[in-house]
Amino acid sequence: MSENRILTSNSLHLTAHCFKTLMDHVFEKLSEDYPGILNSGVSQIYGFGSYDETAPSLRKELEKISGVFVNGKYLYDKKREVVTGKPIIKLNRPYKHLLFEYLDFENLGAFLDLHITDENEKSKQLELITSPEKNQKNYYVSYHFGEYKEIVKAQVTVKDNWKSLEYKYIYPQDDGSIKTFTYFGDIKKRADALHIQTRTFMDGKMVPGGETILYIGYGDPAKSKYMLGVFSAFDINNRLIAVKTIHEKCATEEEMIKQSKDPKIPGYIAQEIRNQRIQNDINIPNDKLEISDKSPYYLTYEKIAGKYTFSFQTKENDLNDISIRIDPNNYKVSSQIPGVLINKDDIELLNNGSILNLRFNLSGPASFLQLDIYVKAYYLNDKTKEVKGTFCGVDFENRLVSGDVIIKFKAEN
Repeated sequence: MSENRILTSNSLHLTAHCFKTLMDHVFEKLSEDYPGILNSGVSQIYGFGSYDETAPSLRKELEKISGVFVNGKYLYDKKREVVTGKPIIKLNRPYKHLLFEYLDFENLGAFLDLHITDENEKSKQLELITSPEKNQKNYYVSYHFGEYKEIVKAQVTVKDNWKSLEYKYIYPQDDGSIKTFTYFGDIKKRADALHIQTRTFMDGKMVPGGETILYIGYGDPAKSKYMLGVFSAFDINNRLIAVKTIHEKCATEEEMIKQSKDPKIPGYIAQEIRNQRIQNDINIPNDKLEISDKSPYYLTYEKIAGKYTFSFQTKENDLNDISIRIDPNNYKVSSQIPGVLINKDDIELLNNGSILNLRFNLSGPASFLQLDIYVKAYYLNDKTKEVKGTFCGVDFENRLVSGDVIIKFKAEN
């Protein structure tokens, strides 16, 4: 990027090191001109919030140079970006030249020559301003669990220095052809996540699509091989869905296209996102019994709260009892054995509400690593204190075990 291009551009990108050095010299000059100002608080230094407009501030000094309004909060936020680890700081007009003018530098090059003594850092900054950033693109293949119980791929092209992107969802057809759906998105970085809102062309106009949130940490997202997050939208059957999504980076556009059209789903992707999908059918219930097909069984579900002790009947007879409690207010499952943790649980009524299925992942001195229990739900309605069910799971020695389980149950209201 030539010096003329820097002047005519609407923005200037600085490395975090360069911007921090720039602000250090700005504060040094401010302190020399107004001794003690750096002890007056952030709002007064930058000139925002409940600051004293009659007292010195960086905002007032910059407004003397520019003759236009200066947003002190904007500069403070940029300083915060450095603290949070953002590698590239973008300065828009008029801030991209005001800070240098305040220090009596004609341009960025003069500042670099005098104050950026680390040749490696200077090289990074020069490379940043001479590279055609807005023409650089990043390519990904995204994956999520789709409408037809298959993993859906999309070609993802990130453009405009991580300001916009394009999703092209790939749907292979039975005749060997491919049907695509294209969405255009805007990217906003907030803290350590990317918030992506998309639009698509429908009925002759652009309409809202879906939203994706990807975790990227505080580093440069372009350096991440994978980005994980959540995607929510209406699917092609017009159902509201939320799914786990994984974005895998590709080296080139050609690699992205080839990988997206390959019917093979890598195992490291499939095991993470198969069945990771929440789906609401098009339904406006007028009664609590119409929320879903299982709504009529809520009265039985309300009776599962209480304390359970599971005694396992096996030939080896070396499995200790497990005790849990299901909270009557929020149905949270907790272990009643010291040192034993329930890391994951699931409660479900099956077969028209006639069978209660309890599923647990446990850690600590427990008899099981994973446990799956089935019991007739009508025992809950009868308030029977001891019932028999069946179980299967993986024990603490990593053996597959199954058999009958005696369940002692004490209800809680």
